[in-house]
Order: sequence, then structure tokens, then C-alpha cells
Amino acid sequence: MRFALRHGAERIELEVEEEAGGYRVSDGKRTWHVRIEERRGAVRTVQVDDARHRVGVMRKGEAWDIVLEGINHEFIAREARFEKLLELQKDRAAVSAKAEIRAPIPGLVTNVLKKAGDTVAEGEPVLILSAMKLENEIRSPRGGRVIEVRAKAGAAVEKGEMLAIVE
Repeated sequence: MRFALRHGAERIELEVEEEAGGYRVSDGKRTWHVRIEERRGAVRTVQVDDARHRVGVMRKGEAWDIVLEGINHEFIAREARFEKLLELQKDRAAVSAKAEIRAPIPGLVTNVLKKAGDTVAEGEPVLILSAMKLENEIRSPRGGRVIEVRAKAGAAVEKGEMLAIVE
């Protein structure tokens, strides 16, 4: 199985396969034969190739604290394909840093408060939508700059219709 380890900003991908009495671990350049010899609470005695180590292991949420030779190392370990999906989502969010503001209900736009080029804070009203005798402030989902306003005062809009875009 492939795993991705994060240690600070460093990312390491490992292939881990069970073998007689332990595991074969490879990073594509080197291979180690690992065997867990003893477990006592959070302390493990681990043999890596011909060297023996006493290692402290504690889980903190999705992170692992590994204490080796008195030095604490924090790792996040995930299945490699899951880690790649997370990276793709982050890349997509960075590329598509635009937030679409859509009508949550059908109604009549009574007032447009922002125009293209204006800056807006997260949660700040962009326009007023009247529906069922109530005026609803339609707020920006994120802070940024309004790059487009499609809504016009006096226009009827349908649920889901694009009203504005913030980047």
C-alpha cells in the first residue's frame, strides 16, 4: 500500500508491503526491512535492517508524534491516493479563488449595494433580495474584490441564478 507522510513542508511517499515477520518499506530509492519486536504502551522496539531502535509513538488526531533518539518528530500519514486528492482540491481552490453569489430563493432585487471593482468583506451585504414581503441581505461568502455584478435593481431572479462574483 502507498502512503504519503508529511513532516513539516516535506512530503515523502512510501510503499509498504508485508513480508515474513514485518514490513518492506521503500521510498523508490531505498528499501528498509522493518520489524516491530516489542510493544509496551507507547514505546516500541523496532528493528530496521540491522539496527534496533526504541521509538515512542503517540497519535494526535491525524498526526503522529514519533520520538526517536530523544527527538520528537510529528508526521501526518495518509494513504497516498487520499493525499493526492487533498492536494488537487487545494490546487483547484487556489486556481478557482472566485466565489459565485447565487440567489438562495426566487425574488426581486430591490437594491444592489456593490459594483464591479468594489472590495467586500466576508459576510458583507452585496445586494438586497425581496421575497414574500421580506427583504433579505445577500452576503458575500468571502472577502475580496467584486469582479462582476449580474443582478440589476428591479429585476426578478430565480433560485440559483448568478447574482455576482467575488475573487
